Amino acid sequence: MTPTEQLCLACGLCCDGTLFDGVQLEPGDDAAHLKALGLPVTTYRGRKPVSRFPQPCAALCADRTCRLYADRPKQCRTFECKLFKQLHAGETDLPAALRLVAKTRRVADQARRLLRRLKDIEEQRSLGERFHRMDDRLRADTSDPAALALFADLSLAIHRLKLLAHERFYTRAEKTSLAE
Repeated sequence: MTPTEQLCLACGLCCDGTLFDGVQLEPGDDAAHLKALGLPVTTYRGRKPVSRFPQPCAALCADRTCRLYADRPKQCRTFECKLFKQLHAGETDLPAALRLVAKTRRVADQARRLLRRLKDIEEQRSLGERFHRMDDRLRADTSDPAALALFADLSLAIHRLKLLAHERFYTRAEKTSLAE
């Protein structure tokens, strides 16, 4: 097994609702087939229909493998996080990459624990969605100081998680010059 394969199997943050809220299907992805395989694909109608499914991914197994690996959508087949690219390019080594994944997972787990303490048990939703729902709930009812204090801790955990995600996992599209 290659170091990048080892990293992906140790990580899974792109599939477990930590880094992303959902996966949008692209042309060539067979929404009906993916739905038949158990992904909760929803198609939103409009001028240009959009199909997507939520994170955490229903195909993610406990060992962080994908039960639909051979049939996964294009976005899943082509996504490589920044850490993966750095490992592949030799800019970091596997032990350092695994330490970063463990650190990120600890921050995400802290956020999940705080959400549970705030009576949010919707583990089937992404962390981002759960955080925003909690924010809406507490803005509507500010009468519980203990909940507000927990939410402050949650906000800090989510902030740390977003910093890690932006600095170490998300990739940016290559910028092209307007003169080209």
